[in-house]
Amino acid sequence: MRKFLVLAFLSISIFTFGQTTSGLVAHYLFDGDLRDNRGNSINEGIPLTEPSFGCGINGQSLIFNGGTDELRFDGGVSTEFNNTEDFTVSIYFKARSTPGLMYLLSKQPMSCSQDSTISIRYAPLSNTINVFLKERDGRQVNIIDQLSADRCWHHVVVSRNAGRVRLYGDGSFLQEQAIIGRIDLRNFGNLILGSSDCLGQNELPFNGFMDEVRVYNRALNDNEIRDLFLAPETIATQDTVIFLGGSVPVDLQGANCSSNVTWSPISGIQNPNSASTVITPFAPGDFFYSANIFDATSSCVATDSIRITVVDPNTLDCSQAYLPSAFTPNDDGLNDSYGLSNPFAIQQLLSFEIFDRWGSRVFASVDPFQRWDGSFKSQELNPGVFRYKVRFICNGEEKENFGTLMLMR
Repeated sequence: MRKFLVLAFLSISIFTFGQTTSGLVAHYLFDGDLRDNRGNSINEGIPLTEPSFGCGINGQSLIFNGGTDELRFDGGVSTEFNNTEDFTVSIYFKARSTPGLMYLLSKQPMSCSQDSTISIRYAPLSNTINVFLKERDGRQVNIIDQLSADRCWHHVVVSRNAGRVRLYGDGSFLQEQAIIGRIDLRNFGNLILGSSDCLGQNELPFNGFMDEVRVYNRALNDNEIRDLFLAPETIATQDTVIFLGGSVPVDLQGANCSSNVTWSPISGIQNPNSASTVITPFAPGDFFYSANIFDATSSCVATDSIRITVVDPNTLDCSQAYLPSAFTPNDDGLNDSYGLSNPFAIQQLLSFEIFDRWGSRVFASVDPFQRWDGSFKSQELNPGVFRYKVRFICNGEEKENFGTLMLMR
């Protein structure tokens, strides 16, 4: 009798990511105060009005009213934008739908000339982000790109590495511009979150919420920047494959600011209005389920989806066990483990073994879904050629597959 196996996926907390602290100058949680979480009092923000706080990525966030609310920094973290050195700034924000170009961050000369200036601005109606650095005419970077329309909370990262300025949005690299040498940003103006001393035509103070602001004194690499993305308002459960009759538990990640959740279609969903529910498709095929996350503090609606592929086990060919020819366990999220490519087709696995070139067994399992991470006794093995042997039952007959694989790092 076929043994039905169902993959169970655990929800991933938004705080399991390894966020780097190397070079971290200041980190603002905005959980009821304006302090630098690194404990440096000189980095504390100076509000122009009494600050107010609302729901955030985790805990609270700082509210900006689109008028007099702004946060200034005198010295301390402000000096990271007052030189020609590398830096990275990371900001989470949720803007209210207001016409115009809002300032998220600015540091401009007191004369309001555009020389030696940096600004990060956002246009809510078009989901457009703009990063502007200028030293003088002919020496400037002006990056304009769009963020996803399916999110309420956005994450923007700007990094400067010598003459290269890179923009990331919502966990993805968006654009890079480069000039020869670093732009000199030195001026006597204030570093400001949520506004500017030099508002131009159609430019506005920020109206919305800001959270998890980080400033580094170096240019973070792509992996470090990806680790800063907490993926709020997304389905934590990954796209998956199940047998007919199986179920998939699904959870929304970072939906703590939501007032309501609706899943569609509702067929097969245990609770279509819950952030955590169970989906049980009733037929074979590919099924797409969407979650609409209604925001409690604005009119924004965030949307995410999951694909569930349902397989009828009676239609699978069990006569062959398929395995790839190589894998790369280097923690880049691609081909990091090695195992059966068609585990659902294996009616009964007797053994799956991997041997090094001297014949020593380095991996063994009787679970068709278990995968090898390229290690033996918790030690990473060197790149090279290994052999595999698979024994399994297909329609009552024992079969064996042999082959080689390449471990690459």
